[in-house]
Formats: sequence, structure tokens, C-alpha cells
Amino acid sequence: MFFIGIFGIDQASKPSGMANNVICPACEALTRFEISKTYSYFHIFFIPVFKWNVRYYVKSACCGSLYELDPVIGAEYEKGRNPEIRQEHLRPVSQYMPFKVCSHCGARFDSGYSFCPYCGKKL
Repeated sequence: MFFIGIFGIDQASKPSGMANNVICPACEALTRFEISKTYSYFHIFFIPVFKWNVRYYVKSACCGSLYELDPVIGAEYEKGRNPEIRQEHLRPVSQYMPFKVCSHCGARFDSGYSFCPYCGKKL
């Protein structure tokens, strides 16, 4: 008898849901969060046998900031429920700020400026 065993370890990522009308912790804009799940798994004949290292990530649509989501909240989204995502549920992974905010007048503008184009104060 001839038997070929195909097995291995792989990683996967899949979307878990969306959270609409939330405030981004990085840029404080009203936006939506795209929630995804990443994990490693062992497979035999391309059938996943068990998973480990399951993590949930949130990406904001406004500025592209990436956060790691609390696993309990991420599992709720995967089940189809929509719990509230609060700032304490998020751990920053990478933040991208395409603009600056003036500490004097609160205006938002391109990050290339050294002085505020609205009030003229040094940043």
C-alpha cells in the first residue's frame, strides 16, 4: 500500500466584522472599525485540526491606525454579536497620523507644517 501524508502548520487571517459609528482613538474622528482575526493552525490533508495564537485586530477606516483587540470582544464579534468597543479594549500596534492638530486653536492640517496655517502659532 502506498500512503502520502500531507500535513503542516500555516497561518491565516479572516475578517470578523465591522463596527460603525465609533470614535478613533488616534485622530478622534467618527469612523468605522474593520475587525479581523489571525491565527496559526495545524492541518492534515488541508483540513485544519487545531488552532492557536488567535488574535483579533482592529483597523480604523479614517487614518489606518491598527490596534489589537481584547480577545473576549473579538470572539463576540465573530459570533455575530456587536458589543461596544471601548478604548480600554484596544492596544495600539501602529498609528499613522496623516495630519497634525494645533494645540492652540484645535485646527487639523497636513503634517508638513511647522506653524499652524490658521492661527500662526509654532507647533
